[in-house]
Amino acid sequence: MIGHKVALGAALLTALQLVVKFVDVISLVIMARLLTPADFGLVALAASVLLIVGAVTELSVGDVLVQRKVIEPGDVDTAFTLNLLRGLLVMFIILACAFPIAALYNDHRLALLLCAMSLIPFVNSLASPAMVHFLHRLEYRPTAQLQIMGRLGGLVIAIALAYGTGSYWALIANQFVAQVISTCYSYRIAPYRPRLRLEGARSILHFAGWMTTSRIVSTVNLQSDRFLVGYILGKAQLGQYTVGSDISSMTTYAFATPIMQTMFGGFSRLHGDAERMRAAYLKGQQLLVMAVLPFGFGMSAVADRLMPLLLGPNWDAAISAVVWMAPVAALQVLYLPMLSLAMALAQPRVLVVREVANLLMRLPVTLVGAWYYGFLGAIIARTVSGFAIILMTLMLGRRFLRLSVLQQIVNAWRSLTSACIMAGAVLALKLGLPPMTGSLAQVVELGLIIAAGMLVYVATHLGLWWLAGRPDGAERFLFGMIQRRGKT
Repeated sequence: MIGHKVALGAALLTALQLVVKFVDVISLVIMARLLTPADFGLVALAASVLLIVGAVTELSVGDVLVQRKVIEPGDVDTAFTLNLLRGLLVMFIILACAFPIAALYNDHRLALLLCAMSLIPFVNSLASPAMVHFLHRLEYRPTAQLQIMGRLGGLVIAIALAYGTGSYWALIANQFVAQVISTCYSYRIAPYRPRLRLEGARSILHFAGWMTTSRIVSTVNLQSDRFLVGYILGKAQLGQYTVGSDISSMTTYAFATPIMQTMFGGFSRLHGDAERMRAAYLKGQQLLVMAVLPFGFGMSAVADRLMPLLLGPNWDAAISAVVWMAPVAALQVLYLPMLSLAMALAQPRVLVVREVANLLMRLPVTLVGAWYYGFLGAIIARTVSGFAIILMTLMLGRRFLRLSVLQQIVNAWRSLTSACIMAGAVLALKLGLPPMTGSLAQVVELGLIIAAGMLVYVATHLGLWWLAGRPDGAERFLFGMIQRRGKT
């Protein structure tokens, strides 16, 4: 029952998260047409500083409380106090770093950007801590509502500012307004009267310490390549790299948040029941891979047609980034359930070791690639290191669930095969179609290619499932859910 609830919760939250990411795509497309790659590169540097400082001070208070059987009112007060102290600390650290970092990159605009962005984590720290009750009950709709409301509000303000001024400050306004709206709306969904309290803080910090360390290294992993690309290749190339990377991983991240939340809550309740936990893990992994792979592989196959239509003519280098990185980003969903499992089993130190190994491998490879081979070298380095971390993380399956890397790959073999066939069909169709001129004709052509690719993927997937004897798995779960919806 828990396994079914986890999978159903993941499906619901994923659908809501896709709405959030759709708003992000609209925002990115509009901003890319109104601003320049150099603008995106400048803001990417400031955002990377914000993310790294935020990770260094991350407390993961919500994860600690979700893992508990009962959440006491005093725990919520302590969570609010710790989050507030952390928000103030992040703000002051960013303010202290602003001018030295601006001097390092010889750009005074960075200092002003960082000073403005320092307010974002402080506003976030004021959000209602009572939201944790929804996560504890495996109710994920309110969290997605917060994100959707914030994103829509930030998008409206950012578009108005970008259109009126053409300034990169529109990107900052987008993030700030989104956070203000989300924080205010959290009190409407989860009413709470703020109280300062530190009782029980020690037990929270004990568990959160390992999670904080893991997220510090993880964030450095995700952001360090941007510092290298920006320093070695310049802000314009960094803008191309950032946009290409964000588009490549957008779908994966849309699925990452819901699967991490739902599986963490579900695995916490299955602690001690190895067989049910293993079944929930395999089914969740199948669902994720089946849903995400066609987006990543398909995006890579149509990047040369899609990107110019979305972003305009100034983003040619970003096409190469999407072609190389989108498939790897999609394949990362293979290991996302493993991260949730490690947290649910109170094994966050395993994640720390994994992230450290990833950092020690990824950083030197990216440095060599960017320094000696330029933009394409940095992209290929990111791709190679991505494959390596996927395999390394899947190895944890033997420790936690007695599952080998091969067993986990075989678990997703129908999706992997279908995605490869779909990508081949799309590439063949592109070669067979005559070149189109005019924006409308190009949009129609791209729509036909995408529709054909989706049809090939679904037909191949169902055909392989049928040939395999229609085993219990992601396909049967989806059909069952559709049938239940039809009856209601």
